Amino acid sequence: MRYYYTYYPKIREIEIPNANFIGIFGPLESPLADREKVLREAFAHPVNSPKLSEIATADDQVLIVLDDALEPTPTVFPFFHAVQELHAAGVKDTNVTVLIANGGHRASSNAEVDRKMGAEMRRKYKVYQSALNEHEDSYHTFGTAHTAFGPIEVRADARLRNASLIIGIGGTYPNRFKGFTGGGSLIFPGLADEETIGEIYLAGASQPASSILGQVENPTRALIRQLLEFVPAFKFCVDVVVDRTLAIDACIAGAPASVYRVSADSQAHRSNFTIPEPADIVMIDSHPIDTNLLQATHALYAASGILKVGGEIVIVTPLVEQVSQLAGTLAKNLSEPKEMLLKMSRSGALSRHPALGAQLAAIREVTDRASRVTFVSNGPGIHDPEKFGFHQSNDAQAALDGAISRLGANSRVALITHGGLAVPRVA
Repeated sequence: MRYYYTYYPKIREIEIPNANFIGIFGPLESPLADREKVLREAFAHPVNSPKLSEIATADDQVLIVLDDALEPTPTVFPFFHAVQELHAAGVKDTNVTVLIANGGHRASSNAEVDRKMGAEMRRKYKVYQSALNEHEDSYHTFGTAHTAFGPIEVRADARLRNASLIIGIGGTYPNRFKGFTGGGSLIFPGLADEETIGEIYLAGASQPASSILGQVENPTRALIRQLLEFVPAFKFCVDVVVDRTLAIDACIAGAPASVYRVSADSQAHRSNFTIPEPADIVMIDSHPIDTNLLQATHALYAASGILKVGGEIVIVTPLVEQVSQLAGTLAKNLSEPKEMLLKMSRSGALSRHPALGAQLAAIREVTDRASRVTFVSNGPGIHDPEKFGFHQSNDAQAALDGAISRLGANSRVALITHGGLAVPRVA
Protein backbone atom coordinates (compact mmCIF):
# COMPACT_ATOMS: atom_id res chain seq x y z
CA MET A 1 0.00 0.00 0.00
CA ARG A 2 1.36 3.40 -1.00
CA TYR A 3 0.33 6.67 0.69
CA TYR A 4 1.23 10.19 -0.41
CA TYR A 5 1.66 12.97 2.17
CA THR A 6 0.15 15.69 0.00
CA TYR A 7 0.13 18.09 2.98
CA TYR A 8 3.84 17.50 3.71
CA PRO A 9 5.64 18.12 0.39
CA LYS A 10 9.07 17.25 1.80
CA ILE A 11 7.81 13.81 2.91
CA ARG A 12 6.60 12.47 -0.38
CA GLU A 13 5.26 8.98 0.18
CA ILE A 14 5.34 5.80 2.20
CA GLU A 15 4.88 2.19 1.11
CA ILE A 16 3.71 -0.46 3.55
CA PRO A 17 3.98 -4.15 2.53
CA ASN A 18 0.49 -5.59 2.03
CA ALA A 19 1.30 -8.55 4.29
CA ASN A 20 1.90 -6.18 7.21
CA PHE A 21 -0.84 -3.68 6.48
CA ILE A 22 -3.83 -3.41 8.84
CA GLY A 23 -5.37 -0.47 7.02
CA ILE A 24 -5.42 3.28 6.58
CA PHE A 25 -7.57 5.23 9.01
CA GLY A 26 -8.19 8.86 9.90
CA PRO A 27 -10.70 11.57 10.73
CA LEU A 28 -13.53 12.19 8.31
CA GLU A 29 -13.43 14.62 5.44
CA SER A 30 -16.91 16.10 5.27
CA PRO A 31 -18.83 17.09 2.14
CA LEU A 32 -18.16 20.70 1.23
CA ALA A 33 -20.43 22.92 3.33
CA ASP A 34 -21.68 26.42 2.59
CA ARG A 35 -19.52 28.24 5.13
CA GLU A 36 -21.55 31.43 5.27
CA LYS A 37 -24.80 29.52 5.59
CA VAL A 38 -23.34 27.49 8.47
CA LEU A 39 -22.24 30.67 10.25
CA ARG A 40 -25.51 32.53 9.69
CA GLU A 41 -27.48 29.59 11.06
CA ALA A 42 -25.27 29.39 14.14
CA PHE A 43 -25.78 33.05 15.08
CA ALA A 44 -29.47 33.01 14.15
CA HIS A 45 -30.23 29.92 16.28
CA PRO A 46 -27.87 29.85 19.29
CA VAL A 47 -27.92 26.91 21.71
CA ASN A 48 -29.69 27.59 25.03
CA SER A 49 -29.20 31.33 24.61
CA PRO A 50 -30.79 34.43 23.10
CA LYS A 51 -29.05 35.85 20.04
CA LEU A 52 -25.85 37.76 20.69
CA SER A 53 -27.57 40.93 19.44
CA GLU A 54 -30.18 40.41 22.19
CA ILE A 55 -27.64 39.73 24.96
CA ALA A 56 -25.41 42.72 24.23
CA THR A 57 -26.34 46.28 25.20
CA ALA A 58 -24.96 49.56 23.90
CA ASP A 59 -23.24 50.21 27.24
CA ASP A 60 -21.42 46.85 27.43
CA GLN A 61 -17.66 46.70 27.66
CA VAL A 62 -17.14 43.73 25.36
CA LEU A 63 -14.16 41.38 25.37
CA ILE A 64 -13.85 38.99 22.42
CA VAL A 65 -11.47 36.11 23.11
CA LEU A 66 -9.92 34.24 20.16
CA ASP A 67 -7.82 31.10 20.19
CA ASP A 68 -4.23 31.71 19.16
CA ALA A 69 -2.19 31.25 16.00
CA LEU A 70 -0.97 27.77 16.96
CA GLU A 71 -4.57 26.60 16.64
CA PRO A 72 -5.61 26.35 12.96
CA THR A 73 -9.15 27.65 13.59
CA PRO A 74 -10.36 30.07 10.87
CA THR A 75 -11.77 32.45 13.50
CA VAL A 76 -11.73 35.36 11.06
CA PHE A 77 -15.11 34.29 9.64
CA PRO A 78 -17.16 33.92 12.86
CA PHE A 79 -15.42 37.03 14.24
CA PHE A 80 -16.98 39.11 11.45
CA HIS A 81 -20.44 37.72 12.27
CA ALA A 82 -19.97 38.44 15.99
CA VAL A 83 -19.05 42.04 15.22
CA GLN A 84 -22.17 42.44 13.09
CA GLU A 85 -24.30 41.17 15.97
CA LEU A 86 -22.68 43.66 18.33
CA HIS A 87 -23.32 46.50 15.89
CA ALA A 88 -26.98 45.45 15.70
CA ALA A 89 -27.13 45.80 19.50
CA GLY A 90 -25.71 49.32 19.32
CA VAL A 91 -22.25 48.45 20.69
CA LYS A 92 -19.61 50.92 19.53
CA ASP A 93 -16.29 49.66 18.23
CA THR A 94 -14.54 51.67 20.95
CA ASN A 95 -16.28 49.44 23.52
CA VAL A 96 -14.82 46.25 22.04
CA THR A 97 -11.48 44.73 23.01
CA VAL A 98 -9.97 41.60 21.43
CA LEU A 99 -7.80 39.24 23.47
CA ILE A 100 -5.78 36.35 22.03
CA ALA A 101 -5.81 33.36 24.39
CA ASN A 102 -2.29 31.97 24.18
CA GLY A 103 -2.76 29.47 27.00
CA GLY A 104 0.96 28.96 27.57
CA HIS A 105 1.89 29.12 23.87
CA ARG A 106 4.18 31.76 22.46
CA ALA A 107 2.69 35.12 21.48
CA SER A 108 1.20 35.42 17.99
CA SER A 109 2.81 37.72 15.42
CA ASN A 110 0.88 40.60 13.87
CA ALA A 111 0.61 38.63 10.63
CA GLU A 112 -0.81 35.68 12.55
CA VAL A 113 -3.32 37.90 14.33
CA ASP A 114 -4.33 39.27 10.91
CA ARG A 115 -5.18 35.72 9.88
CA LYS A 116 -7.21 35.19 13.04
CA MET A 117 -9.36 38.33 12.77
CA GLY A 118 -8.48 40.16 9.56
CA ALA A 119 -5.94 42.97 9.04
CA GLU A 120 -8.62 45.65 8.85
CA MET A 121 -10.24 44.45 12.06
CA ARG A 122 -6.88 44.38 13.86
CA ARG A 123 -6.41 48.05 13.01
CA LYS A 124 -9.95 48.90 14.09
CA TYR A 125 -10.00 47.27 17.54
CA LYS A 126 -7.80 47.23 20.61
CA VAL A 127 -6.01 43.87 20.44
CA TYR A 128 -4.01 42.28 23.26
CA GLN A 129 -2.40 38.94 23.91
CA SER A 130 -2.39 36.86 27.06
CA ALA A 131 1.10 35.38 27.39
CA LEU A 132 3.07 33.88 30.25
CA ASN A 133 5.73 36.58 30.11
CA GLU A 134 3.20 39.16 31.33
CA HIS A 135 3.80 41.02 34.59
CA GLU A 136 2.21 39.89 37.83
CA ASP A 137 -0.37 42.69 37.72
CA SER A 138 -1.58 41.42 34.35
CA TYR A 139 -3.49 38.74 36.25
CA HIS A 140 -6.38 38.97 38.68
CA THR A 141 -7.30 36.54 41.46
CA PHE A 142 -11.01 35.79 41.11
CA GLY A 143 -11.25 33.56 44.18
CA THR A 144 -10.62 30.01 45.34
CA ALA A 145 -12.43 27.05 43.81
CA HIS A 146 -12.92 24.02 46.05
CA THR A 147 -12.64 21.20 43.55
CA ALA A 148 -12.31 17.44 43.45
CA PHE A 149 -8.57 18.05 42.97
CA GLY A 150 -8.34 20.29 46.03
CA PRO A 151 -8.55 24.07 46.45
CA ILE A 152 -7.43 26.00 43.35
CA GLU A 153 -6.69 29.72 43.31
CA VAL A 154 -8.44 31.05 40.22
CA ARG A 155 -6.13 33.54 38.49
CA ALA A 156 -6.53 34.75 34.93
CA ASP A 157 -6.00 37.74 32.64
CA ALA A 158 -7.13 40.92 34.43
CA ARG A 159 -9.00 42.08 31.33
CA LEU A 160 -11.68 39.52 32.16
CA ARG A 161 -12.49 41.50 35.31
CA ASN A 162 -13.22 44.70 33.39
CA ALA A 163 -15.58 43.23 30.80
CA SER A 164 -19.35 43.15 31.19
CA LEU A 165 -19.76 40.78 28.23
CA ILE A 166 -17.20 38.15 27.20
CA ILE A 167 -17.49 36.31 23.89
CA GLY A 168 -15.28 33.33 23.06
CA ILE A 169 -14.50 32.21 19.50
CA GLY A 170 -12.34 29.14 18.97
CA GLY A 171 -12.02 25.65 17.56
CA THR A 172 -12.94 22.24 18.94
CA TYR A 173 -10.17 19.63 18.61
CA PRO A 174 -9.32 16.37 20.42
CA ASN A 175 -7.08 17.07 23.41
CA ARG A 176 -5.18 14.76 25.78
CA PHE A 177 -5.77 16.95 28.83
CA LYS A 178 -9.30 18.28 28.25
CA GLY A 179 -10.98 15.66 26.06
CA PHE A 180 -11.64 18.36 23.48
CA THR A 181 -10.81 22.02 23.25
CA GLY A 182 -13.63 24.51 22.78
CA GLY A 183 -16.19 26.10 25.06
CA GLY A 184 -14.81 27.33 28.35
CA SER A 185 -11.28 26.11 27.69
CA LEU A 186 -10.71 29.40 25.86
CA ILE A 187 -10.85 31.04 29.30
CA PHE A 188 -9.44 28.22 31.44
CA PRO A 189 -6.70 27.40 30.64
CA GLY A 190 -6.51 29.84 27.68
CA LEU A 191 -6.30 33.04 29.74
CA ALA A 192 -5.15 31.65 33.08
CA ASP A 193 -1.83 32.20 34.80
CA GLU A 194 0.78 29.45 34.83
CA GLU A 195 -0.29 27.92 38.14
CA THR A 196 -3.96 27.70 37.17
CA ILE A 197 -3.05 26.31 33.74
CA GLY A 198 -0.92 23.75 35.53
CA GLU A 199 -3.80 22.63 37.75
CA ILE A 200 -5.95 21.99 34.67
CA TYR A 201 -3.25 20.09 32.82
CA LEU A 202 -2.31 18.05 35.88
CA ALA A 203 -5.96 17.09 36.34
CA GLY A 204 -5.90 15.61 32.85
CA ALA A 205 -2.43 14.07 33.07
CA SER A 206 -3.29 12.27 36.29
CA GLN A 207 -5.88 10.24 34.36
CA PRO A 208 -5.02 7.63 31.69
CA ALA A 209 -5.09 9.05 28.17
CA SER A 210 -7.89 6.64 27.23
CA SER A 211 -10.23 8.25 29.77
CA ILE A 212 -9.56 11.82 28.56
CA LEU A 213 -8.56 12.02 24.88
CA GLY A 214 -11.68 12.22 22.71
CA GLN A 215 -14.03 11.91 25.71
CA VAL A 216 -16.61 14.70 25.71
CA GLU A 217 -17.14 14.51 29.47
CA ASN A 218 -14.25 13.87 31.83
CA PRO A 219 -12.89 15.19 35.15
CA THR A 220 -10.99 18.06 33.51
CA ARG A 221 -14.07 19.40 31.76
CA ALA A 222 -15.94 19.32 35.08
CA LEU A 223 -13.07 21.32 36.61
CA ILE A 224 -13.18 23.89 33.78
CA ARG A 225 -16.91 24.40 34.30
CA GLN A 226 -16.31 24.99 38.00
CA LEU A 227 -13.62 27.59 37.32
CA LEU A 228 -15.88 29.39 34.84
CA GLU A 229 -18.33 30.14 37.64
CA PHE A 230 -15.87 32.87 38.68
CA VAL A 231 -16.28 34.65 35.31
CA PRO A 232 -20.05 35.21 34.94
CA ALA A 233 -19.57 37.75 32.12
CA PHE A 234 -18.61 34.87 29.82
CA LYS A 235 -22.09 34.60 28.33
CA PHE A 236 -21.63 33.68 24.69
CA CYS A 237 -19.38 31.22 22.91
CA VAL A 238 -18.77 30.30 19.27
CA ASP A 239 -17.15 26.92 18.60
CA VAL A 240 -15.94 26.08 15.11
CA VAL A 241 -15.73 22.45 14.00
CA VAL A 242 -13.45 21.73 11.06
CA ASP A 243 -12.84 18.57 9.09
CA ARG A 244 -9.39 17.22 8.31
CA THR A 245 -8.96 19.72 5.46
CA LEU A 246 -9.65 22.56 7.95
CA ALA A 247 -12.86 23.48 6.13
CA ILE A 248 -15.59 24.77 8.46
CA ASP A 249 -18.03 21.90 8.73
CA ALA A 250 -20.11 23.13 11.66
CA CYS A 251 -20.41 26.15 13.92
CA ILE A 252 -22.21 26.19 17.25
CA ALA A 253 -22.98 29.41 19.09
CA GLY A 254 -24.73 30.14 22.37
CA ALA A 255 -24.32 29.40 26.07
CA PRO A 256 -20.71 28.22 26.66
CA ALA A 257 -21.42 24.95 28.50
CA SER A 258 -24.08 23.89 26.00
CA VAL A 259 -21.98 24.93 23.02
CA TYR A 260 -19.08 22.77 24.21
CA ARG A 261 -21.22 19.64 24.54
CA VAL A 262 -22.65 20.06 21.04
CA SER A 263 -19.37 20.98 19.35
CA ALA A 264 -17.41 18.21 21.10
CA ASP A 265 -20.06 15.66 20.09
CA SER A 266 -19.85 16.98 16.54
CA GLN A 267 -16.04 16.81 16.45
CA ALA A 268 -16.05 13.36 18.07
CA HIS A 269 -18.17 12.13 15.17
CA ARG A 270 -15.37 13.21 12.81
CA SER A 271 -12.31 12.40 14.94
CA ASN A 272 -13.15 9.21 16.82
CA PHE A 273 -12.89 5.92 14.93
CA THR A 274 -11.93 2.29 15.46
CA ILE A 275 -9.39 -0.05 13.89
CA PRO A 276 -9.86 -3.83 13.83
CA GLU A 277 -6.77 -4.86 15.81
CA PRO A 278 -3.93 -3.37 17.87
CA ALA A 279 -0.81 -2.52 15.90
CA ASP A 280 2.83 -3.44 16.39
CA ILE A 281 3.73 -0.26 14.49
CA VAL A 282 1.66 2.89 14.23
CA MET A 283 2.63 5.15 11.35
CA ILE A 284 1.00 8.52 12.05
CA ASP A 285 1.38 12.15 11.10
CA SER A 286 0.58 15.18 13.22
CA HIS A 287 -1.33 17.28 10.66
CA PRO A 288 -2.84 19.84 11.26
CA ILE A 289 -1.84 20.39 14.93
CA ASP A 290 1.86 20.36 14.26
CA THR A 291 3.77 23.60 14.71
CA ASN A 292 6.30 22.18 17.16
CA LEU A 293 7.11 18.96 19.00
CA LEU A 294 4.81 19.61 21.95
CA GLN A 295 1.91 20.14 19.57
CA ALA A 296 2.88 17.05 17.57
CA THR A 297 2.61 14.94 20.71
CA HIS A 298 -1.19 15.01 20.23
CA ALA A 299 -0.55 12.44 17.50
CA LEU A 300 1.60 10.39 19.90
CA TYR A 301 -1.26 10.20 22.38
CA ALA A 302 -3.56 9.07 19.58
CA ALA A 303 -1.11 6.40 18.40
CA SER A 304 -0.55 5.05 21.89
CA GLY A 305 -4.21 4.10 22.19
CA ILE A 306 -3.94 1.44 19.46
CA LEU A 307 -0.34 0.33 20.01
CA LYS A 308 0.63 -3.04 21.41
CA VAL A 309 2.88 -2.84 24.46
CA GLY A 310 6.45 -2.79 23.19
CA GLY A 311 5.44 -1.59 19.74
CA GLU A 312 6.86 1.37 17.82
CA ILE A 313 5.46 4.73 16.71
CA VAL A 314 6.71 6.54 13.65
CA ILE A 315 5.41 10.11 13.52
CA VAL A 316 5.72 12.31 10.45
CA THR A 317 5.67 16.00 11.38
CA PRO A 318 7.17 19.23 9.97
CA LEU A 319 8.42 20.75 13.27
CA VAL A 320 8.41 24.22 11.71
CA GLU A 321 9.35 25.74 15.06
CA GLN A 322 11.68 24.68 17.85
CA VAL A 323 10.35 24.14 21.35
CA SER A 324 11.38 26.70 23.94
CA GLN A 325 14.78 26.38 25.57
CA LEU A 326 12.99 25.77 28.88
CA ALA A 327 10.99 22.85 27.46
CA GLY A 328 14.12 21.30 26.00
CA THR A 329 15.95 21.65 29.31
CA LEU A 330 13.15 20.25 31.46
CA ALA A 331 12.71 17.29 29.10
CA LYS A 332 15.70 15.67 30.82
CA ASN A 333 13.25 14.77 33.60
CA LEU A 334 11.59 12.22 31.29
CA SER A 335 13.86 9.61 32.84
CA GLU A 336 11.53 9.74 35.86
CA PRO A 337 8.37 7.56 36.05
CA LYS A 338 5.04 9.18 35.25
CA GLU A 339 3.87 9.29 38.86
CA MET A 340 7.09 10.94 39.92
CA LEU A 341 6.74 13.56 37.17
CA LEU A 342 3.25 14.36 38.45
CA LYS A 343 4.58 14.62 41.99
CA MET A 344 7.48 16.83 40.88
CA SER A 345 5.00 19.10 39.08
CA ARG A 346 3.08 19.70 42.29
CA SER A 347 6.00 20.01 44.67
CA GLY A 348 9.51 19.58 43.41
CA ALA A 349 11.79 20.28 40.50
CA LEU A 350 8.91 20.98 38.08
CA SER A 351 6.59 22.84 40.45
CA ARG A 352 7.40 26.22 38.87
CA HIS A 353 6.29 24.87 35.49
CA PRO A 354 3.36 22.55 36.29
CA ALA A 355 1.76 22.58 32.83
CA LEU A 356 4.99 21.47 31.19
CA GLY A 357 5.42 18.87 33.91
CA ALA A 358 1.96 17.54 33.09
CA GLN A 359 2.91 17.30 29.42
CA LEU A 360 6.08 15.40 30.32
CA ALA A 361 4.03 12.98 32.43
CA ALA A 362 1.68 12.37 29.49
CA ILE A 363 4.64 11.80 27.15
CA ARG A 364 6.16 9.36 29.66
CA GLU A 365 2.88 7.40 29.56
CA VAL A 366 3.43 6.95 25.82
CA THR A 367 7.08 5.93 26.14
CA ASP A 368 6.18 3.42 28.84
CA ARG A 369 4.07 1.65 26.20
CA ALA A 370 6.24 2.11 23.11
CA SER A 371 9.69 0.57 22.78
CA ARG A 372 10.70 3.29 20.34
CA VAL A 373 9.31 6.56 18.96
CA THR A 374 10.80 7.97 15.76
CA PHE A 375 10.10 11.48 14.49
CA VAL A 376 10.41 12.02 10.75
CA SER A 377 11.05 15.70 10.12
CA ASN A 378 13.10 18.13 8.08
CA GLY A 379 12.06 21.34 9.86
CA PRO A 380 13.80 23.81 12.18
CA GLY A 381 12.82 21.66 15.17
CA ILE A 382 14.69 18.68 13.78
CA HIS A 383 16.92 18.36 16.88
CA ASP A 384 14.08 18.57 19.41
CA PRO A 385 13.13 14.85 19.37
CA GLU A 386 16.50 13.83 20.79
CA LYS A 387 16.00 16.24 23.71
CA PHE A 388 12.91 14.22 24.65
CA GLY A 389 14.59 10.85 24.22
CA PHE A 390 13.02 10.16 20.82
CA HIS A 391 14.73 9.05 17.64
CA GLN A 392 14.86 11.20 14.52
CA SER A 393 14.92 10.32 10.83
CA ASN A 394 14.91 12.31 7.60
CA ASP A 395 13.22 9.48 5.68
CA ALA A 396 9.76 8.11 6.47
CA GLN A 397 10.31 4.91 4.50
CA ALA A 398 13.60 4.19 6.25
CA ALA A 399 11.98 4.77 9.65
CA LEU A 400 9.16 2.34 8.86
CA ASP A 401 11.49 -0.28 7.37
CA GLY A 402 13.67 -0.05 10.48
CA ALA A 403 10.67 -0.63 12.75
CA ILE A 404 9.60 -3.71 10.75
CA SER A 405 13.16 -5.02 10.89
CA ARG A 406 13.28 -4.66 14.68
CA LEU A 407 9.80 -6.03 15.41
CA GLY A 408 9.80 -8.84 12.86
CA ALA A 409 8.60 -9.63 9.36
CA ASN A 410 5.09 -10.38 10.61
CA SER A 411 4.64 -7.10 12.51
CA ARG A 412 1.33 -5.38 11.87
CA VAL A 413 1.23 -1.76 10.73
CA ALA A 414 -1.62 0.74 11.06
CA LEU A 415 -1.43 3.98 9.07
CA ILE A 416 -3.22 6.93 10.72
CA THR A 417 -3.58 10.15 8.74
CA HIS A 418 -4.28 13.66 10.08
CA GLY A 419 -3.18 12.49 13.51
CA GLY A 420 -3.58 15.92 15.10
CA LEU A 421 -7.34 15.37 14.86
CA ALA A 422 -7.41 11.59 15.29
CA VAL A 423 -8.78 9.55 18.18
CA PRO A 424 -8.35 5.90 17.14
CA ARG A 425 -9.40 2.99 19.33
CA VAL A 426 -9.29 -0.77 18.88
CA ALA A 427 -12.71 -2.17 18.03
